[in-house]
Amino acid sequence: MIYEERRTLSHSKSAEDYLEYCKTDYWPHLKSEGGKPFCLLSGLIGDPANHFLQITEFEDIQAWEGAQRNVSSPHNIVESESVRLLRPIASRPKPLVPEEDRRAVYGCRRFFINPADVSDFIDSSENGIWPRIESQGACILGLWTTIARTQPMEILLLTGYHSLAHWEETRVTSRQQDDVDQALRQRESPLRERRVDISERTWVRVMRAHEI
Repeated sequence: MIYEERRTLSHSKSAEDYLEYCKTDYWPHLKSEGGKPFCLLSGLIGDPANHFLQITEFEDIQAWEGAQRNVSSPHNIVESESVRLLRPIASRPKPLVPEEDRRAVYGCRRFFINPADVSDFIDSSENGIWPRIESQGACILGLWTTIARTQPMEILLLTGYHSLAHWEETRVTSRQQDDVDQALRQRESPLRERRVDISERTWVRVMRAHEI
């Protein structure tokens, strides 16, 4: 599988029109070309509400190329777009994401690392950080990198939360950490530090999820 990351900025007064276009026009055309809408997010903290991040799953590059030839965005709604291809690098995304894994709010975090450290980065995430935050009700939607090889290597992580308050509760500095299984916290600590050391830089945006 490959994944398309599409970042769209709608015209300032056209955010609702863009959402309606996705539901009634864009997604049906994508599906007819073999695409599978994976998630649609819009800015909540760090980006404006008319900034959208859409991930679409395709079986292979040929399916994606077919969709590019036959599906386009309306100029009267969209101000600008950028598209690139991603590949999954961990156990998430799941082959089929169940509805109970979906959340209302997502942390969209980007990391930049040395490609030589990718295995350690994945291990630190899967076996250190993810078990603890998922024990608190968060859900990892996916971990990807770009198909194009770059130095440093860029990684995209999408983690779901029930609300902004829930996102804050899962922060490692939150008082709610006192209620977390201490074994999970102890296992997480050195692996979290390792991931911090690996990351040359990182930043996060909080985004609102829309039904797909």
